[in-house]
Amino acid sequence: MRRFFRLSMLLAACAIRSFAQDTTSVIFTEENSAVVEQRFIDRYENVFMTKVPTRKMFKLGYSSTAYNGIGFSAAFEYKVLPALSLEATLTSRTNRLGSAITIDRFERQLSGRNMFASIGSRWYFEMNKRIERQQSANNFSGSYLGVAYERSLAAIQSERPRQHFSITYGFQSRFLANGFLDFSLGIYYVTPYLSLWGVGYMEPPGFTTRNAVIASRSVLGLAFGDWRRNGSGPLCDVLHCDYFVKQHFKIRLPEVNIGLNNQLLRMEVGYERKLGKSPLSVNLSLGNEISHSSYGGYSLPTVGEAQLRWYYLQKRQVRKGKASDNLSGLYVGSRFAYNYDRSVYRDYVTGGRYVYSSWNTSAGVLAGYQQRLFNKLYFDATVSYSGGSMQQRVFKVNYAELQAKAGIGFAL
Repeated sequence: MRRFFRLSMLLAACAIRSFAQDTTSVIFTEENSAVVEQRFIDRYENVFMTKVPTRKMFKLGYSSTAYNGIGFSAAFEYKVLPALSLEATLTSRTNRLGSAITIDRFERQLSGRNMFASIGSRWYFEMNKRIERQQSANNFSGSYLGVAYERSLAAIQSERPRQHFSITYGFQSRFLANGFLDFSLGIYYVTPYLSLWGVGYMEPPGFTTRNAVIASRSVLGLAFGDWRRNGSGPLCDVLHCDYFVKQHFKIRLPEVNIGLNNQLLRMEVGYERKLGKSPLSVNLSLGNEISHSSYGGYSLPTVGEAQLRWYYLQKRQVRKGKASDNLSGLYVGSRFAYNYDRSVYRDYVTGGRYVYSSWNTSAGVLAGYQQRLFNKLYFDATVSYSGGSMQQRVFKVNYAELQAKAGIGFAL
């Protein structure tokens, strides 16, 4: 009996102790608060400044055309409407033919024969829709249709100035804070007649289709305007400098001039490869300029070039974490070029066909800057000083030449 009483008392004490435990409960609640919108850096916008408003822009560029040679240009473009702009341009032509600017021609640039002034208008036909979709701001980046009138400041052909009337389709893009690229293809009507040289024959009156050509034009350079520079983060976030590049093939944007009387195509391909783990590379290129006329003649100048490049800042940039082991940056080096020219002429009086061929070599030093852009583009600009031979001898130096060259294209 006593044992039963003790057991009952023990069970009662346990029950009282269990009821005396902490009975604190956990309550879950929800609170609604505003979510702050976050905008992540877009690589495309960062490089090409598509969302930076711009109403006026001054451009200094290296221009290259197949119908009027290469040279320098200064232009001012102003937005009248979001999709419409006006542009005034002054161009200095250095070379009628060829793919590089030679310094020995600079003294001719202030003459009216090589200075061209133009005025035109551009319609950025996708701009309004891109602004509505918040893909772009009101600026000068995008595809356009343009019309322009251009003329030389002095007489060039038959005591008359040369004039160009054009309708073009093109694409202009900003690059980082102060760069721009403009590439177009259009129809150009040239008067008094279509010829790169000042030959003098009578031009038939009225409109003639032989004076019309389909030609390309590219301009690459610096831009200044009324935009505010945005903080764009590290440069390697927008350029192709975090990748290892040991070799690449390069295809420069071609230049064309297609007319009934004359046709011209200028193009260049290259291959560059690093030498082991060093900042040295070998750059090989082959370029030509094929021209043909309806008078039975054609010309085929070809330039093969080999360069040894030293990217002298690369190791320092890699240590600082600003670059990787690739083929971008400032470089110095040496060059060797082989120039071959084959021309065919036909004499309609005698019926004879004459073939002229020549070759010469040049060697010298160079300095330049190359940059890979994203994954498939490249930009390369060089200045070189070379001694050359005009007597078909490899080691016979007859002249010295300082030249500048720039190009943009695709890298594979």
